[in-house]
Amino acid sequence: MREAIFEEPLVRYERLLRRRTEVAETRLDLDVSDEARTTLSYARLRTLALAQDGAATTVVDALRFLHEKAYRPDAEETGNWWHWEIGTPRILLDICVLLRAEIPEADLADYLATVRRFCPDPDRRTKTGARSPSSPVTETGANRTDKALIVALAGLLAGDSERVALARDGLSSLFQYVTSGDGFYEDGSFIQHDTVAYTGSYGVVLLTSVAEILALLHGSPWEVTGPGVSVVFDAVERSFLPFLFEGRMMDAVRGRAIARQHSRDLDIGAATLDAIRLLADSAPAEYASRWRELRRPDGFRVFGAMDRVVHHRPRWAAALSLSSERVARYECGNGENLHGWYTGDGMLSIYDLDDPGHYTDEYWPTVDPYRLPGTTVDTRRREDVGRGSGQGTGAIMAPNRIAGGSPVEGGFGTAELDLYGEGSTLRAHKTWHFLDDAVVALGTDISSSDGRRIETIVENRNLRTDAGRRFVVDGVPQNPELGVERRYLGVQWAYLEGVGGYVFPGGADLVSLREERAGTWHAIDVGASTAGDEVEVRRIFHTLWLDHGVSPRGAGYMYVLLPGASEEGTARRAAQL
Repeated sequence: MREAIFEEPLVRYERLLRRRTEVAETRLDLDVSDEARTTLSYARLRTLALAQDGAATTVVDALRFLHEKAYRPDAEETGNWWHWEIGTPRILLDICVLLRAEIPEADLADYLATVRRFCPDPDRRTKTGARSPSSPVTETGANRTDKALIVALAGLLAGDSERVALARDGLSSLFQYVTSGDGFYEDGSFIQHDTVAYTGSYGVVLLTSVAEILALLHGSPWEVTGPGVSVVFDAVERSFLPFLFEGRMMDAVRGRAIARQHSRDLDIGAATLDAIRLLADSAPAEYASRWRELRRPDGFRVFGAMDRVVHHRPRWAAALSLSSERVARYECGNGENLHGWYTGDGMLSIYDLDDPGHYTDEYWPTVDPYRLPGTTVDTRRREDVGRGSGQGTGAIMAPNRIAGGSPVEGGFGTAELDLYGEGSTLRAHKTWHFLDDAVVALGTDISSSDGRRIETIVENRNLRTDAGRRFVVDGVPQNPELGVERRYLGVQWAYLEGVGGYVFPGGADLVSLREERAGTWHAIDVGASTAGDEVEVRRIFHTLWLDHGVSPRGAGYMYVLLPGASEEGTARRAAQL
C-alpha cells in the first residue's frame, strides 16, 4: 500500500487526466520513425486506459509487450531524443497512474527503471549529439517542465521523496526572467531553441506542465512555493493573453507548429485556456480572479526580445512577425515547416471578429508561401527546408540589427524592420504604424541586383469556397473570375467584402489574383503520420501585391489597411488622404 503522502497527489493527477474531454496529443511531435511509433503506441494505450470499459487487462498485457520489444532500460536511444526522454515516458507514467491498482508491482518497477534510465532528472538530456558529444545538454524552458513532471510522477509512483523533491527543485530556473536564450523575458517574450518566438507552442507546453505540477504537489510536503513562481503567474497576462484572439493562438508565436494539421491555432488556444484555468486553482486570489474574466487586452504591445508586435482593437487585431540577428526568421526540421521561408520577414496577420477562423481553415497547406501578407520578397524559387524527419531542428537567422517597435500615446505604436532577403541581394526598410482603425505600411530603399522581380504583398486572404466574393477597385466592382491576374494602374483604394479596405495614398499600381489553391498538410510536414495529412484540400484565395519590377533601386510603397471597414468607409478614407 502506497503511503498517503504519495497516493493523494496521484489521486489529484488521475482526476486531472480523467476530467479532460480529450488528452492533448497535439504535443506529440510525431513522425514515421520507430521511436515515434512507440510513442504513438503508448498514446493509444492511454486512450484505452482512460476509457474505463474493462480494458485494463488488455492494457497491462500491452505494456509488457512494449517494454519487452521497444522501451526498456537497455534500449539504444536512436533518432529523435524527445520521444525517448519526454514523449514516451510521460504517456507511460500517465497509464501507470490510471492503472496503478491493476499493474503488478514487478511490472511497475520495470517501467520506472526505464523512465529513470531515459529521464533521470529535469536538468539534463541523456542523449548526446554532434554538437555536444561529451556532455549532456542542459534542459531549459518547456522541455525542463515536461521532465520535471515526469520525474515527479515517477517519484510518487515509487514512493521516493527525494525524486519528487528533485522534480520540484528542477523548476527553480524557470521562475526567473532571462536576458538571453530560452525562457520568459520581462517584456513578455518567450523564447525556445535559443532564438525562436515560441509562446504559442513550447510556451503553452511549459504553462500546462507548470500548472499540472502545481496542482499535483499542492498541499503536499513538496508544494511549490516561493516568490519566483510569480514569473509564471504574471506570464498569463504578460505573455499569453496578448496572443489570443477569439480563443485562437496567433500563428506569429507558434514557430514550426503552424505546419501541423492537428495543432491548429484553435486547438492551441483551447489548450492555453485550459492551462490558465488549471493554474488558477494554485494561484493567489488576485491572479485567479482576473484570469476568470479573461478579457482581451486592447492596445499596442512590443515583445522586443522575440521581435513580435501585437495590436488589439475592439473588433480586430494584428500580429507582426519580424526577425533579426537575435531572433530567427523561421524554424524548420523534423520534416516540419518546409515552406516557412517568409514568416518572419514582416508577415502581418490580421484577425477580425467577423472572420476569426481565416487562418484556422486549411490556411497553411493552401496559401501561396511566396506571398505572405506584409512581406517584401524576392520571387526566386525556393527548396524545401528541414525535410528529413527525426533529424533535429534548425533556426534560420537574419543579419539585420533593426527589428522591433515602440508604443506611442493612446495605445498605438510603430514597428520597423531592416530587411535582408535570405539568399538574395534584396534590401528594404519597412515600417508599420498601428492606429485606432488602421495599419499604415511604408517601405523605402527597396533594392536588389539579382535580375528577379521584387514584390510587396498587401493581402493574401483565405476566402474558403466563396469564389464570388465582392471586390471593388476605385468604386468599380471587379470580375471574380478565378486564375486571372489583373493589373490596375494608379489605384486609390480597393475593398474586399468581409475583410476590409485598402487605401493607396497618391495612387499605386496594384496586382490582383483570385485563385483556387490546392495542397496537403504532408507537403509542409513530411513527418505527419496520419492518412488525412495527404488528403488534398482546396481553398479560394484573393491576393493583392505591389510589383516593384526587376532589380529595383530605391523603390518604395505606402498603403493603409482598414480591417473590417465598409466599402463606403474605405472610399471616404481614401478621399481624406
